[in-house]
Amino acid sequence: MKRLFAEALKNPIDFPHISQVVYPGDKVAVAVDAFVVRRPGLLADFVAEIMAVDLDANDITVLMLESERKMYEAPLRTALPEEYRAAIRVVGHNPLDPQSLAMLGVAKDDSPIMLNRSLVDADVVIPIERHEPAINRGQSPAPLGHFGMHSVIYPRFADDETQKRFLFSGAKKNREKLLASLAAEMDEIVYALGVMMTVQILTDSQDEITRIIIGDAKEITAMITNGHTRR
Repeated sequence: MKRLFAEALKNPIDFPHISQVVYPGDKVAVAVDAFVVRRPGLLADFVAEIMAVDLDANDITVLMLESERKMYEAPLRTALPEEYRAAIRVVGHNPLDPQSLAMLGVAKDDSPIMLNRSLVDADVVIPIERHEPAINRGQSPAPLGHFGMHSVIYPRFADDETQKRFLFSGAKKNREKLLASLAAEMDEIVYALGVMMTVQILTDSQDEITRIIIGDAKEITAMITNGHTRR
């Protein structure tokens, strides 16, 4: 996987090289989904690649759910190079723990937007997620993932109340309208957080990784939607 990451970082889609985005001294939060968490070697390869831009290992935080951290933190540290194995921060998100949350801003309904503190405090947020098939939305255009690209950030690392709104949305009346509203909400949150790039993992029917794409989210969305993912 190291080769795939290196190739993706060398050829970002409509985006500058990571060395022009992340600078020494920046606090970097790497937000990962369950697919990536279960592959410690894959995640370790990405961390190794971004360390190449002279980051301090103490400034890198890998964010996953608390239940995942308990199972996968040790394998991840084992997969990391020994010289910075202990320095990388691995944070487990608990949506019920107010101490782990920070307010990003205020929503349109004046409710607070709460996200994991590691994301809010970071200078650079890098989401890494597998490209998921679209949810069933009848004849409407299919989005990327369940609520669009960057679902790995929101609602995955939001507060418990927000997660429940997304979790039960499919069972409610006016489902199409609600799903569109939630997708728009997610886009607004990610924009407010200042996320500039995305890392998308493409897989085949056997869950084998076929390609890694790094770059501008909108451009990658168009590529995947149009099926232009092969070199």
